[in-house]
Amino acid sequence: MKIIGYSSIDKALITAPGNRINISHDIALVLKKRGCAGRWEGDKYIPCDSGTAPYCDHCCGLPDPCIMCRGECRKTDKTCDIGHSVYLAIFSPGLVKVGISRTWRLETRLMEQGADVGLEIGRFPDGELARKRERGLASLYPDRATFENKLDGIAQKVSGEVLQKLCGKYEVERVLQFDYFKEDLWMKPILLAPHENMALSGRVLGVKGQVLVIEKGNSLYAVNLDGLIGYEAETGTGSIILQTSLLEFPV
Repeated sequence: MKIIGYSSIDKALITAPGNRINISHDIALVLKKRGCAGRWEGDKYIPCDSGTAPYCDHCCGLPDPCIMCRGECRKTDKTCDIGHSVYLAIFSPGLVKVGISRTWRLETRLMEQGADVGLEIGRFPDGELARKRERGLASLYPDRATFENKLDGIAQKVSGEVLQKLCGKYEVERVLQFDYFKEDLWMKPILLAPHENMALSGRVLGVKGQVLVIEKGNSLYAVNLDGLIGYEAETGTGSIILQTSLLEFPV
């Protein structure tokens, strides 16, 4: 089976053809050959045999004009006529990014990114107005946070000083706080780089955005779930079923 995506909310890897691998408790995978993950056309999944990972040129699709929008809609038909929120996402201990989301799915959007705290600082009747407000904050906060930036402070707590300062600076509609792990992380996880023939097994402590954290041999390890997309994989039936430990592979 091929890994074609994941849901950090459901704690699952999405595989073709139409299955899911639960990663809420344990993980036991051997990664095989990697190639293009295919594409979706509406509700129909289209497989691809290209060796280009994670997506070939044909399957990567065109950029979403809504994502590229900076406050002036360039689509023939405007589709953002629904309530939007501008938010500040805080990643421990004090990384802050600005973004927008449809108001009804703001909580989900923040969790998908792995934010520790989200501050809703404005509501607007459509996406264009929200983008203009976001653009006005661009000189203060980035609109992107890299995987490496998020991983740096993952074992820490959000700075109370940073949170207090932001709450005092803006009219905050909502404060949303999240906890992704079953227990406190006692160390910064060691980053693993997925590769062919890698065995990946252990006890899952949690999924924080695209960061999967597992425990193995009294140490913590992190995997970027984006890096698993496109791999063929074989599964075991528990955290110790694989005879080959991930510790035997270079990272």
